[in-house]
Amino acid sequence: MVNPSFKKELIMEVFSTQLPRLVEEIERKVEGANKPKASNEDGWIEAPAPTLSQQGEVLGDEEIDRITQLLLSTEDGAFELAITVLKTHGVSINYIVLDLIPTIARRLGKQWEDDTLSFAEVSIGTNKLERVIHKLDYLFQVTQLEKRGDHSILISVFPESQHSLGTLILSNYFIHSGWRVYRPENNSLRSISRELESNNHDAIAISISCNEQLEQLPNTISVLREKSKNPKIKVLIGGPLYNKAPEKFTHIQADIKAFTPEESVERLELVLSQI
Repeated sequence: MVNPSFKKELIMEVFSTQLPRLVEEIERKVEGANKPKASNEDGWIEAPAPTLSQQGEVLGDEEIDRITQLLLSTEDGAFELAITVLKTHGVSINYIVLDLIPTIARRLGKQWEDDTLSFAEVSIGTNKLERVIHKLDYLFQVTQLEKRGDHSILISVFPESQHSLGTLILSNYFIHSGWRVYRPENNSLRSISRELESNNHDAIAISISCNEQLEQLPNTISVLREKSKNPKIKVLIGGPLYNKAPEKFTHIQADIKAFTPEESVERLELVLSQI
């Protein structure tokens, strides 16, 4: 058990050395972003808000590195406090959910591949990211309500999988694009099947992370298609294993196989528009 006085000193060290620099950088960014903009010549015509790709990064690589280090720090609340600081200083919830957190997740994955982080460190970091997404979920969804359309999708990890960070990120991209997103109560095959039997979804997305799941995937897809209330349901496949070795998926009978959340949304909407 960690000595309470040592833990307090550790917390103070993290907050006093890393967070002030981060706050300073955020304030500088926000101050620049809030400078008055030239008015529109037509007066009443307001230009549409830029997309994330047009805005570019709100935070630079150095700031993101610092936040990632807070995620990996031994103090459990440091990362969540950094996110709170970002929100307090005007960084949008959309940027945090759709850009910053996925960027940090990719950095964790890269460090795992480069063998600069242990499996335990990646797992702890992933769990913290999942926890933050869950805490931001309600606020994020409220900001997307006016976009909500008629298309619905069920998004799940492969049955009985452990980590759900990738599917949480994918869910937020679909929500941002106006989709009604559903996640099963738990990730058992029975729970996923029950949701498909009860509701008429346009599509189902499944994330694959290991070879064992890939071996079971053809049978799993067949079962889910059979259980689906919608006989024309579209099946979307992706995840860590597909990103790493797409050639292993050539035999998989799915409607869409995609590398990124952006590609998933774009390709699925294209398929549905052609029906």
